[in-house]
Amino acid sequence: MTTEYSVAQVDGARPGPAENEPLIPAIFKNLIGYHLRVAQEASFQAFAKAAGKADLKPGWYALLTALAETESMTPSELSRICGRDRSTLTSSLKGLANRGLIERRWNPDDQRSYSVRLTDDGRRMQAQLYAIAEVHDRRLDEIAGEDKAMLLAALGRITAALGSPQDF
Repeated sequence: MTTEYSVAQVDGARPGPAENEPLIPAIFKNLIGYHLRVAQEASFQAFAKAAGKADLKPGWYALLTALAETESMTPSELSRICGRDRSTLTSSLKGLANRGLIERRWNPDDQRSYSVRLTDDGRRMQAQLYAIAEVHDRRLDEIAGEDKAMLLAALGRITAALGSPQDF
């Protein structure tokens, strides 16, 4: 199968993006899933750059913020709140624990279960990221403009119809 691109080919050269035009294979041009993923990645990269933390992993801010709202949570509760699959959540929690941002507390009645809570370093990191997130979200609001409510409604319908990651 030959891949067609949505940008023009010039002088027999391989297709390349025009200035400020992304290189998108034609097969993806009208696929919502593709554009959701690319937009999410662009948003995350802009957030990480603003935070000055190239090693900031996707979803860490959401996890830290959810934990900042409570004394502690189980991984299952975090999974539901943050819309994360348990398998990816486990590696994120391990990364946060290794950095000293969260700590695990085993359930004394059931050694198979535990809860997590923010450390003091985790609270400081969450506060720093929150300030960056406020600016980042204002930028996203400006980009969405008057279409924000419609965009949020469409994203909500997608989530409701397809289910959350923890449902799989």
